Amino acid sequence: MLCEITVEPDYVKAELFNRNTTEDTRDALAAIAAEARKNGCSQVLISVHASRPIFKVEQSGLLDCLKQFGEMSRYRIALMGDSEELRLSHQYLESVARRAGINVRSFSSKQAALYWFTDRRWSPDRRRRQEPWEGEDRRRQWRRSLSIRPA
Repeated sequence: MLCEITVEPDYVKAELFNRNTTEDTRDALAAIAAEARKNGCSQVLISVHASRPIFKVEQSGLLDCLKQFGEMSRYRIALMGDSEELRLSHQYLESVARRAGINVRSFSSKQAALYWFTDRRWSPDRRRRQEPWEGEDRRRQWRRSLSIRPA
């Protein structure tokens, strides 16, 4: 297996070639996580080429490897594969990882992944909930909004 990791201005880019076993994947994810932490990058693009798909995500321990990145809500991990089988396995990994609170997405193109990195709707700050209004305050605000309607 060959793993090339480069640091781009806004993200860490990793290209994996000829990855055949889950051990290869775990080793590569450990190296990618270490590089992301070292450079303070919260966005990671992993592109997989000429490799076998992995569908046994839970048994292989890949979720534990992804958790090595640290505070998972802070990281965005984009996956790309060069074959239909790889993309299907990445979609499955995405669904399992997201249920575990890991921010992973599968993409068919680099442009789509880079757009996701810059999309501010996915920013953790925007997801913070405001304090809910209690009882009478909430009803008063609702009445105010109804009375402001233009005639």
